[in-house]
Amino acid sequence: MNHRFLLLVIALTISCISVQKINAQGNKLLNRNILVEIKDIQKCFSDSIKRYDYKKDEALYAQKYKLFYGEKLKNLKDLYQSIYDKEAIIGKIDPNLSFKATNGLQIESNVPQAKGIPLESEKKKSVDIAEVENYQQLAELKKQLTVNFPVYLMEDFPGGIYRCKLNFTIDVDGKFKKVKYSESSDTEFSIISGLFLYAIGGLEKPLIYKGKPIIQTFTQPIVLTFE
Repeated sequence: MNHRFLLLVIALTISCISVQKINAQGNKLLNRNILVEIKDIQKCFSDSIKRYDYKKDEALYAQKYKLFYGEKLKNLKDLYQSIYDKEAIIGKIDPNLSFKATNGLQIESNVPQAKGIPLESEKKKSVDIAEVENYQQLAELKKQLTVNFPVYLMEDFPGGIYRCKLNFTIDVDGKFKKVKYSESSDTEFSIISGLFLYAIGGLEKPLIYKGKPIIQTFTQPIVLTFE
């Protein structure tokens, strides 16, 4: 009886710790349930693979691991895609205006360049992002994406350096939309990074230039080292 009670206490303690980790970030997240969904998907994978013993049947374990891991990635991608598809851009791009950054997040062109056509930067009015009201939030966002990354979602990852690049749009309502990941060293890490940005949700206040909220695309590299 004491043994069963001890196991129950341990299980409840682990559950409480997981909830506390998510709650600790709750004040800075608009969509905290996204992180809960990620953890649920990961737990489903862990519970599935635990039914097999690597030492008893290495070949069967490897087969099941590949199967269950593939299902985990699919579920994470489906979660990411469902959020991506729901996010509609509401702002209108000003083709005659471009922004440049002296530091912080990398600013991307809102207008794709066509071959044989002069660069838009040669036609546009170029404005330093420091002239944009509330631009200081970009530095805080960069910090949050790295310093406050939900590392508890990486507990089962082997040690090493993980990197990816996030491309996203900050709409006129300050929300992060059309988040894309690239230059990935690990697919699961990249998906989690993109979902973490969606979990943050957006800036506290929209970016404003000359009294009007603006829409702008940014790129942020994420590099984390786990030992």
